[in-house]
Amino acid sequence: LMVKNVPFKATKSEIHRLFASFGDVKKVRLPKTFNGRHRGFAFVEFVTGDDAKVAMRSLGRSHLYGRHLVLEWAEEEENGDGL
Repeated sequence: LMVKNVPFKATKSEIHRLFASFGDVKKVRLPKTFNGRHRGFAFVEFVTGDDAKVAMRSLGRSHLYGRHLVLEWAEEEENGDGL
């Protein structure tokens, strides 16, 4: 899942805890800018697609630190190495 509008004070572990309530989270990525701050979006990867679907349905209208989280289906990486 791609999570947009992530508050800048949110941490990777907070996002992981939020999504782990709905299934087994495999990985959370929080891309950063050159100065070390995250860019306001995250990628959450679940062990199964069913867990991702449950999270999408459950968190579609949720807020974190007063900001509405926007969830979208992320495209899979073609080469799988993150580059």
